[in-house]
Amino acid sequence: MLKTVLVGLISFFLISGLLIGIGHLFDIELLTFTFQENPSSGFWAEGSVIPFIIGLISCYFIGNYYEKRRQGSTKR
Repeated sequence: MLKTVLVGLISFFLISGLLIGIGHLFDIELLTFTFQENPSSGFWAEGSVIPFIIGLISCYFIGNYYEKRRQGSTKR
């Protein structure tokens, strides 16, 4: 069970990071996250949650696939 959770978390971070990186590389606003720090007025951050939502959905499917594959290999 712990391996399934780790596979899901790693896939979430990798997919979300990859999508945010693609958003910054190709300047896609739906995939970017920006952060600016102004010493006089604090900080300002804005961004899209779409990469994180896609990461959560893919994490769910990858975790389920991994668990089914692991259970299928132990039944033999």
